[in-house]
Amino acid sequence: MKKTKKSDNMKKLILIISVLLASVVAGAQTATLTGSFDALKEENLLDAEIDFDKGVYKLIPVEQFVTVTPDWEQIKKETTDRFFQGINKTLKLTHKAAVKTGKQNFTIEVEIINVDDKGNTISNVQVCDSEGKAIAKIEHLYGKGGRYGTFCNLMGDGLESTGEKIGRMISYSILKKKYIDK
Repeated sequence: MKKTKKSDNMKKLILIISVLLASVVAGAQTATLTGSFDALKEENLLDAEIDFDKGVYKLIPVEQFVTVTPDWEQIKKETTDRFFQGINKTLKLTHKAAVKTGKQNFTIEVEIINVDDKGNTISNVQVCDSEGKAIAKIEHLYGKGGRYGTFCNLMGDGLESTGEKIGRMISYSILKKKYIDK
């Protein structure tokens, strides 16, 4: 069989696309921290809030997803509760807690980017002082969803995992330990 220049070019193109896709997938699961959590050393309580309004859920933009998900407000409430369980589980290493009062000196802002059908989440996080200035940012933080259950339960698993990772990153930074993603 005679090879054509087109088939060789097609193979090269497929190889390049495969490599790019693999690097995007690998990069999406690697969180990047900029800034420092040092200013949080003396704080016992940290505000935390989740922005659900810019995310993509099950490959559907939030604007459309809410129209086909009648219990969206309940899902947001339940998954936010799971996030607080996760973050407080790991923040207790440094005797800190995340709350939702709007009255603390620092706020952890979580912006959901994507949630797949298994509840795996990718979020951007920033910690801001009382003036709204970001002191630290975590980009593309991956939270592991679940395997079985409703979308609400699976997304809750993902946000609980996200909370645990944020709390662990803050705690390890304050304790001057090396953070290892779990």
